[in-house]
Amino acid sequence: MSGEIGYINLVDADTYFATRLSADAWTSILPTSGDPKKTAALQTAYDRLYFSGLFNLPLFLDATADQLVVLKKAQCELSLYMLIHLADEDRRKGLQAQGVTVAGIVKEQYAETDLNYLPIPPFVAGLLEEFSTAVINPFYASEIDRDENKDGIKL
Repeated sequence: MSGEIGYINLVDADTYFATRLSADAWTSILPTSGDPKKTAALQTAYDRLYFSGLFNLPLFLDATADQLVVLKKAQCELSLYMLIHLADEDRRKGLQAQGVTVAGIVKEQYAETDLNYLPIPPFVAGLLEEFSTAVINPFYASEIDRDENKDGIKL
């Protein structure tokens, strides 16, 4: 472990974002001693993923090399999402917590049942599918025969 914040360190995160399109929210953060904003973004993303209950994620030391590749990418992608959208998400969750169901000029509608829902970008959810705790109820079909009897006479 060399300065990991969750699953990744700042050097590896910077390398990841250097090769990703539309990563301005990350790459525009001016380097400072320890990069506190980048550290906070990675830590917040890790916390959301690890403690959300949506995924059964291994700890850093328990993850395989293949799992770490996926976990690092997911953490980076969620940290970028949070750098771009967390302030808006917090405002909307604040409105929901106050019981607001319709707000703004465009009449945004909030479902009361979504207050405890933690947004996870589809790409991140897809990356972490193998760790998902979602219960999937499969549908099965099997061949059945019809056997009807009326007064002991088979129809």
